[in-house]
Amino acid sequence: MLPRRRFLPTLASLLAGLGSSAWAGSPLWVSGEVPPYLWRGAKGAEGYAFELFQRVTAQAGLTAELQFYPWARALRMLEAREAHAALVITRTPDREALFRWLFPVGRFRFAVVTRAADGPVSGDIASLKERRIGSMRASVSRSMLAAAGARHVVEGKDYGELVNLLQRGLVEAVIGPDAVMRSFKSTGSLRITLLDQGHELYAAAGAAMPDEQVQKVRLAYQQLVDSGAVAQLRKRHPDAFPEG
Repeated sequence: MLPRRRFLPTLASLLAGLGSSAWAGSPLWVSGEVPPYLWRGAKGAEGYAFELFQRVTAQAGLTAELQFYPWARALRMLEAREAHAALVITRTPDREALFRWLFPVGRFRFAVVTRAADGPVSGDIASLKERRIGSMRASVSRSMLAAAGARHVVEGKDYGELVNLLQRGLVEAVIGPDAVMRSFKSTGSLRITLLDQGHELYAAAGAAMPDEQVQKVRLAYQQLVDSGAVAQLRKRHPDAFPEG
């Protein structure tokens, strides 16, 4: 039996060894569903971001696994070194130093979605302060609402859940990326109002991804840009890139 004074350090060493072996397999990438960039279809992941992920990792000569989680959990996994990278994450100044940014996935403006029958709303986020508004948990829009002094925010695990709450009348509005909101728009039933705030969506590496892999992924993406493969892929996804 190990002496008591030596047991804890030895156990810590064993756990560290188990953690190292867990990373011996394919790097784990995580994301929430962000249609039309990325969503979970009947046969697995679909969308521009997923196809780009496949091409980039193949170009880099890397194997990688993508798994879906509610966004708040995916972000925690990235921060806790339980995942190597996030495939779709909003790039903002406050996150700039937290991650290593791998390649762009899209660009968007925030939009507010309301029921068409409720009439028009202002494009100023401050006008939402007194409304009951849905926002995805741990998202940039949630931080924006807090900064604007919004008092009645209902958090959801994903945009599908939030739009469902809107359609059932449990919230008055939902805020999110414009392309994402349009992917849920039923003809005539929802109204989309663009806000001034805009950001870029990126794939980002957490601390668990080795620097060598980061450089391989960045180089692979640039090679795909130079070959025209990225431009061709964007043309295949007009919902994600309506500007072409």
